Amino acid sequence: MRIFLAFLFVAMLSVAATGGARSPSRQRQPQGRMMPPSKLQCDRNDVTSYDGRVIAYRRRTGSTFLRISTNFDTTEEVTIRHRGTDDPSKFYLLNGEAFTARDWRRIERSRKVLIKDMRANVWVCRDNPAIQPVVDWRPDDTGAYPRSR
Repeated sequence: MRIFLAFLFVAMLSVAATGGARSPSRQRQPQGRMMPPSKLQCDRNDVTSYDGRVIAYRRRTGSTFLRISTNFDTTEEVTIRHRGTDDPSKFYLLNGEAFTARDWRRIERSRKVLIKDMRANVWVCRDNPAIQPVVDWRPDDTGAYPRSR
């Protein structure tokens, strides 16, 4: 029994020291912040993220607009520019993975109409508007523990 308890104690210390297993999209930087997706080419000191429920969504030729009610009780607005097309998917991820044509049905109930209460993490390069935001859609996120992230 002592050997089992010693093993359990060592295992718990190991998990505590490493922070437990994390998915790649939710990794944290040493300062405790979530790491931005690699496709956002922005100095990490200029990056901010808005995670929460998308309360407005307009996808049109040339731009997509999102308004996010964040987990920190703010409302933020983001516009993605995609000249000549109504397809912003090159700026999208789905649960931290590449967004594919099949993923539209996971976020839109019909063409250009977002599923109600859709959640997302939106990464923005604050000081360089030429760098387009990246939207990481989170269709399975219930928002049950938003402040624990």
